[in-house]
Amino acid sequence: MKARQSPADRRVLAAVVAMVAVYFFSYFQRTAIPGTIFDPLQADLHLSATAVAGLGAVFLQIYAWMQLVAGLAADHLGGRRSLLAGGVVMCAGALAFPHSHSLTTLYASRAVTALGASFMYLSIVKETDRLFPPHRFPAIIGAVLMAGYLGGVTATLPFERAVAAWGWRASLTGAAMAMAMVLVLAFAALRGLPAPPPRAHGFSLRPLAQILANPLTRPLLLCSAINFPVYFSIQTVLGKKFLQDFCGLSSAWAAGFMLVMMLTSAVSTLAGGLLLRWTGHRRKPILIGAVLVLMTAVLVLLAGMQVRAGGWLFLGACMLMAVSTGASPAALAAMKELSPPAALAQAIAVGNCVTYVGVGAVAWMGGLVLDLHRAAAVASATGIVYPPQAYSHLFYLLLALLTLSLFSVLRVRETRGQSAWPATAEPL
Repeated sequence: MKARQSPADRRVLAAVVAMVAVYFFSYFQRTAIPGTIFDPLQADLHLSATAVAGLGAVFLQIYAWMQLVAGLAADHLGGRRSLLAGGVVMCAGALAFPHSHSLTTLYASRAVTALGASFMYLSIVKETDRLFPPHRFPAIIGAVLMAGYLGGVTATLPFERAVAAWGWRASLTGAAMAMAMVLVLAFAALRGLPAPPPRAHGFSLRPLAQILANPLTRPLLLCSAINFPVYFSIQTVLGKKFLQDFCGLSSAWAAGFMLVMMLTSAVSTLAGGLLLRWTGHRRKPILIGAVLVLMTAVLVLLAGMQVRAGGWLFLGACMLMAVSTGASPAALAAMKELSPPAALAQAIAVGNCVTYVGVGAVAWMGGLVLDLHRAAAVASATGIVYPPQAYSHLFYLLLALLTLSLFSVLRVRETRGQSAWPATAEPL
């Protein structure tokens, strides 16, 4: 007979559901703007492609660098406090964005949203590590990541259909109000959790400094700054625009392709953990495979442009890009094993920081490449249509970055599931 859950168990379950719901909206905000509404933003406010892409870049740059602060905050204030405080700030920015009517206020509200969103993931990791035994940690984190991807899925075709029906301002206002209601429920659910134990040591930047100076993680960090950013910039900023401009797809069809891409990424990430066991816990083959998969996908995009292929070939290339995210568990495990064992949270924070700095940089470079071809672009009723040369030059740029990543990943040390940190290293 199945044991009945205790009130304490039910409180913990309610708290996890509440945190996951907040993270869902955090990922939605990260994914929905500007990619899904690239053309409406450009047409409504008469913005350049660089300015629109910059809305994604500014969010991701702030999100990236704040990971370092978020890791320290989660360690010293507790995940619960960090998540709730960040949630309030995130809601404020999300409510302000659809009521902004200038580029300055658009950027400011995105910055505020990013500031709050940056605390979500690491806060949940911290609380999950505190509330659950180690053997349950991977399953809970897997559910959290899946909730994030579902937020990203909602930011594609469902959001696009809402924008088509009610406009981007009303749709984003509704999403922000729903997020605010979820945050209120999270306050109620998290209030009943036991307080975290007091820390034995005071605040220190020493672990962070040791991670940044670690030569073992430098090749892996360079790969992280390129691989995921190439995928994510296509997923959230440039992919839908390319499908509309080059393939002539409608906004709904292009958003549907992005939805399939995000679903592929979710499945690949979950499968990535199983793949580690099949490879005997070798990390390096999976990391090399991810770069090769990305390079193949970009080459397919370029070849498809040469032969004027139909949209389905480009969907295949986008799905192939999404498959590369299956290397995320291997990259996370390698980052853990190549870093000081006593600084796990800070190591994850540094990895996230580098990854999203790369995402913001690639998104900004993509917008810049499009604007370099502005003279050959054509204005339409829904936005600006850029010429094929703009996208081919963009994909050649991505291919060059991935070549650099391939050389770097070959230098990553294989750990096979064991810590590679020198046993003689001075403890933190």
